Amino acid sequence: MVAASILSGPIAAGATYNHRHAQGAFHALMKGSEAAAGENATCGYTPISSTSCGEEQLIQPPPMTSSVSSSHPTSSAVVISISTSTAPLPPPTSTSSPITFAPTSSNVTSELALSGPLSLLSSSSSSSGSSTRIDPGSPWCITYSPYTSTGCCMTSSAISSDIASIAAKGFSSVRLYSTDCDALSAVASAAAIHGLKLVLGIYISDNGISGVEDQVSDITTHFEGDYSMVEMVVVGNEAIFNNYCSGVELAAHISSVRATLQTAGYAGPVTTTEPMSTLQANTADLCDVLDVVGANIHAFFNSDITASQAGAFVSSSLQELATFCPGDKEVYNFETGWPSAGDANGKAVPGAQEQQIAITAIVAEAGARSAIVSFADDLWKAEGDLGVEQSWGCGHLFD
Repeated sequence: MVAASILSGPIAAGATYNHRHAQGAFHALMKGSEAAAGENATCGYTPISSTSCGEEQLIQPPPMTSSVSSSHPTSSAVVISISTSTAPLPPPTSTSSPITFAPTSSNVTSELALSGPLSLLSSSSSSSGSSTRIDPGSPWCITYSPYTSTGCCMTSSAISSDIASIAAKGFSSVRLYSTDCDALSAVASAAAIHGLKLVLGIYISDNGISGVEDQVSDITTHFEGDYSMVEMVVVGNEAIFNNYCSGVELAAHISSVRATLQTAGYAGPVTTTEPMSTLQANTADLCDVLDVVGANIHAFFNSDITASQAGAFVSSSLQELATFCPGDKEVYNFETGWPSAGDANGKAVPGAQEQQIAITAIVAEAGARSAIVSFADDLWKAEGDLGVEQSWGCGHLFD
């Protein structure tokens, strides 16, 4: 068992998580404005699968439960001191001033001199109570959705520009949620040029798990047996949490997807991702079919966590995640970040400065195992109950 203080964080966040940042719902929310305006043909959206997602109908999804507004700090020279001190930290007064934060639970001690807000030098960390080492200090992955501010598919040239920017910011991988908008062709081609790996998503919708074979077919057709740039495949995104399927159904589908991909020459990991509490409740069904164990770990949706504590929260959550399944399986945080605008969730306060502090801490303490949300603000989404849903874009912090 992990320490009670750690357990109370991510697992207790299950209730708070009903605010529903739920990236799985991002995909459906994209269609909201198009459904109202009837712009399906104008946008030229390529549906994932007419049978599994029903997205050709562009049905307005139910409202979310999250929120934010948007102002972005400019890149500036910052010195960040990370220590084991648990003393409370008053917020800094400007993004150009030195930022110091003290995680509540961490054994990292390092000082990172930054040329920009998140140009992080590597640091080291270890953890007792888990055989999995959570490597901090480097940005592994960032999430990317190839949609315009109005929910249309981006052009190939715009996607290429974004992917080049992601590579220049120091990321080694890009996470996609689905194969729509011709993402495999546009994103994969640009990623190959810049040496980026792909974390491929297979989206599961409110129509359940049936019919996503088209997405698997998209993958096998595009890569034609050469999966050297595919780091892993994630089947579903909070599908159980959103009641799109049961744990048993998801497990069966993961096994089916793996078998199909292996037949086509893919030998990499296949997994899924859920909020921590949902995953823990379904380990009996899922652990045997997961090659790696992943969760979406959002410090913001725990109302007791401040921006300065986000890195320690994510690191502790990853250590806890390592205890969920037997066999010393690798663990990953497939979705994490902090909104730049919106309403407060208890002690979790959104804002441009808070976002910078939180993401700096997350990257410093768990960057090598975390997919940061997201490259740009998702203006095609509804704002959600907390007004934060559009405002998770943070790519500018890595300039």
